[in-house]
Amino acid sequence: MKKPIDTTYKYDEHAMELNPNSEEYKAILDRLATEGEFDVHTTKFKTSNAKQINGKYVYVPKNVLYKITRAVCKTILYVFRPLINGLAFHLKVKGRKNLKGIKSAVTISNHVHYLDILMNMQAINKKNFYVLAANHNMKRGPVGYIFKACGVLPLSSSIDASINLNKTIKNILSKGGFVHIYAESALWFRYERSRPLKIGAFKIASENNVPVIPTVILFRNKSKLEFFRRKKTITIQIGPAIYPDPNLSIRESAEKMREICQKYYNDTVCDFYGYDKSTYSIYESPKKSNSKTLDINANVATIDEDETDKI
Repeated sequence: MKKPIDTTYKYDEHAMELNPNSEEYKAILDRLATEGEFDVHTTKFKTSNAKQINGKYVYVPKNVLYKITRAVCKTILYVFRPLINGLAFHLKVKGRKNLKGIKSAVTISNHVHYLDILMNMQAINKKNFYVLAANHNMKRGPVGYIFKACGVLPLSSSIDASINLNKTIKNILSKGGFVHIYAESALWFRYERSRPLKIGAFKIASENNVPVIPTVILFRNKSKLEFFRRKKTITIQIGPAIYPDPNLSIRESAEKMREICQKYYNDTVCDFYGYDKSTYSIYESPKKSNSKTLDINANVATIDEDETDKI
């Protein structure tokens, strides 16, 4: 009998043993959605080599070594992420006009690929970009240090660490930075529906008086010229900024922002894949209005062709 994964997260062990491109894996996601179990992890991850994140953990060091390492990592990412995103996914970014004039923000997206953080980095394209991640993503040793330098901010069950993390986020946002949060939580590989968004990202935005900018990762059918590709290619749609309501409490403002953002996610998914909005539900597999995946630039009037960034 296999030893269970050493983690406090919920997970489906059977799904983690499957090829995430398989129909069996997709069927498990459908079942979990029907049961409302959207937090269940379904892809493999290791916790044995994770770094302990406690009150002594420094999220953004001020020493020279860290600054140099971060500068090098940011340069490498800036050079290679377009190559990876372009060659591997033929990534298209739409809605970049929604980033104009935004000096600082919380960005959120669906979590549907192992490399979707590279996609979001390319889409948002800001210098001071950080991402919140589950603590098992922060590894011990040099790998963890590089992840830190790339902007990974690990979550923790430690109260002291959480306080330090909140202070770090506040400092980043106050200095014109961007913090990315996977508001759906667990990774569901190549999932083509929306999931319920958690309120944490919206509370952070409300507390720091910055907008939330949603990005939606979408899988489009390959063109005839892409016969050499085995999988669907990827479009990222950047949505309009959603601002806190100063007339509401932080909690009420966060709830209002989440509601607006959830509708945007649902509508974007329906428009792109051709789901019927009148019957769409996050809890069951929707029937498509046609059998062919729709290209997003043929659907939503607010998306302009000249905004597309083809890498």
